[in-house]
Amino acid sequence: MSKSIKLSTLAQKLNLRYEGKDVEIDGLGLCNRDTEYLSILSYVTSEAYIDNVIENKAIVALVADERFFVTYSSVVGRRDVSFIVSEKPEVCFYRIHEALCESGELYEKYDFSPIIGNNCEIANSVVIEKGVIIGENVRIGHNTVIRSGSVIDNNVIIGCNTTIGSEGFQLITDSDLLPMHITHVGRCHICSNVYVGDNTCVCNSLFGGETYVGEGSKIDNLVHIAHNLYIGKAAVITAHVILCGSSRIEDGAWIGPNSSVLNRVIIGKGAKVGLGSVVTRDVAEFTVVYGSPAKEHRK
Repeated sequence: MSKSIKLSTLAQKLNLRYEGKDVEIDGLGLCNRDTEYLSILSYVTSEAYIDNVIENKAIVALVADERFFVTYSSVVGRRDVSFIVSEKPEVCFYRIHEALCESGELYEKYDFSPIIGNNCEIANSVVIEKGVIIGENVRIGHNTVIRSGSVIDNNVIIGCNTTIGSEGFQLITDSDLLPMHITHVGRCHICSNVYVGDNTCVCNSLFGGETYVGEGSKIDNLVHIAHNLYIGKAAVITAHVILCGSSRIEDGAWIGPNSSVLNRVIIGKGAKVGLGSVVTRDVAEFTVVYGSPAKEHRK
């Protein structure tokens, strides 16, 4: 069942000032990212996000400082976007998020007993938390942990000492504070016929949605898959690869050993990334790139 909370309730809880209608919020999200929620609270720290806010119809409220409250209210006033006004919008936004995590008033709780399908081979040392769904014919090796909110479809093989649904890593820094680690509340979805090797970490998503590994993809040992990441069908991720948050690996792409893909970078369908590459920009379909930074060398 979806939950929501009024903007006035949020403001009262954290002693914040809000302007505009007392809208209902059903989630939080970044204004330049897709969301599964229908009415979200986001934040802005510059004019660079004006187009994102205009285009993202799910945004019903923003956290902004005094200056950008004036700027954005003039732009989105016709959409009745409300505001929480704060001197430090980013810090304020994530404090709201953490307060909602602690109170349990908004985010889904994965507190049901694990659901495990038929004909599974799961080692005795595997830890399966509440709120996990596992399909049929799944094999899981020794000392692996399946965290709450994870979904594993049929015919999946997961190696030893691997974590599925590990909490992602998001830090917020401010000159007056120690770095803030942000709680992740999303999910992780491993589709059918996926192979995940030993000592690999697949993180969950930050606010909503899921980190997604598509059907038939193969992931080697010692791989890090960060939050909000999408891997399409039949992709190959080899050993020691680091895929940073919100990057996207399309169907049939191949990522060579010891490569890193920066956050929000898209590796196109059928593309190949060579050994030890650092990919800092999108890679076109069916191209071969390598180097640091990675450059296109052939189709």
